[in-house]
Amino acid sequence: MSTRCPELARIRKVVDLYIDGVQNGNLEAMRQAFHPQSSMFGYKGKDLFVTPIQGLYDYIAGTTPPAQAGAVGKAYTCTITSISVVGNAASVEMAMDGYHEHDFTDYFQLLKVDGRWWIVSKLFHADPQSSS
Repeated sequence: MSTRCPELARIRKVVDLYIDGVQNGNLEAMRQAFHPQSSMFGYKGKDLFVTPIQGLYDYIAGTTPPAQAGAVGKAYTCTITSISVVGNAASVEMAMDGYHEHDFTDYFQLLKVDGRWWIVSKLFHADPQSSS
């Protein structure tokens, strides 16, 4: 019997912790998703971010989460667009629109360590939302 579907579900749960963290400003959920030695790289508009994962935690802590922002501006949505898994390595692609007036594409790399999936890196690109 294949273990692929149960592993996909376990990976999805880790990414859902990230989504909860972003949506609700839940830093504890974020810490459950990311390996303590994780890092983050990417562009938000023209700004380059290269940081240990604490940089993401600091950003989340210092901004208003979408769940508390109300219906201001465009709606926030988050959709996993693909999950790939081979053995103890996985990759997840996600589209996140309307987060702090930017549309993100996130790429997460996950590693299964001692039976537990962790996000070990986040790579992203974010464009400012168009006014249309």
